[in-house]
Amino acid sequence: MEKIICQSCGASSFTERGPYRICQYCGTKHSTLPSPAAPPANGVALDDDVQRLLSKCYADPKRAARYASLILDIDPTNEEALKFL
Repeated sequence: MEKIICQSCGASSFTERGPYRICQYCGTKHSTLPSPAAPPANGVALDDDVQRLLSKCYADPKRAARYASLILDIDPTNEEALKFL
């Protein structure tokens, strides 16, 4: 299990209260909910890449087939990318 450390003081004793973890030493509240901007646990955000490539398909129709093939390398079942081939 991963050891949780307070970002403010470095302590590792917490009390759980609803969606917060409160440091018993300094009282800092830390959310237990995942941050939407946090990178995925494995460090790879393929969904973001697919969405970025799809937006490029619409923005640059001349190169849409190239972007669509890159999407299909990531997700071979992506029906929206198939429309651009």
